[in-house]
Amino acid sequence: MITSITSERLVVISDLHLGNPFSNAKKKVLPFLKWAAQEKFDVCINGDGLEIAQASFSKVAFEVPEFFRILGEFKKAGREVYYVTGNHDIALEHFLEDWGMMKVSPFLNVNSGGKRIRIEHGHIYDPFFVKFPVLYESLTHMAGFLLKLHPEFYRAWISFERFTSKLRAKKSGIVGEQPHFREAALELSRRGFDSIVFGHTHHPGKSELETGSTYLNAGSWMLTPHYVKIENGEVSLNEWILPLRKIRQDKPI
Repeated sequence: MITSITSERLVVISDLHLGNPFSNAKKKVLPFLKWAAQEKFDVCINGDGLEIAQASFSKVAFEVPEFFRILGEFKKAGREVYYVTGNHDIALEHFLEDWGMMKVSPFLNVNSGGKRIRIEHGHIYDPFFVKFPVLYESLTHMAGFLLKLHPEFYRAWISFERFTSKLRAKKSGIVGEQPHFREAALELSRRGFDSIVFGHTHHPGKSELETGSTYLNAGSWMLTPHYVKIENGEVSLNEWILPLRKIRQDKPI
């Protein structure tokens, strides 16, 4: 298992949830992956790329083959594909390893341009997931059933999290997140990381830490797609806009 890599050109995406009844990430992510392969980037899928906990298996069967086919273009271009497991796809860890197309890991320590970058899904810093794992899993399955009946529930929940986070006394973190994730990123920065990249929360954003390091969350592709771009140690959060007339567009955050 590889946990330390060197890459001067790497893009990071999180939480596609392919197979989730609400997710329409496939039609957005395939053009993005084609662009990234053409631009000679390595790619890291930072957890929950595939959906098991809330899966519609017919949707998984429909979406996954083309997704893997596009990932194969990175190998043809001489680039690497990394997959950091999350809480919704950890059961697929050995399957993904046996597939042989990607390097699977619980986290990645990236050396780029003389900088150290930590990439991790982030679910182990979610206090509810850690303290009440059985209840968390049960509610996750219930939420999947609810999404099949009322897909709009997901959008409402994300809006609710953003609203409640703005009411907290400490507002230095990423809007929508609980403070535990920034605290975890701060602790990792004290181990010598210049940037820390999480997923899991579905809230894209960027926060400067007291150590001088930067915490970023790559967000989710279930609503507005974002990605983290690493080039020669420079780390940025970007919004992906679908190509118009074959011209790739992105917007730095």
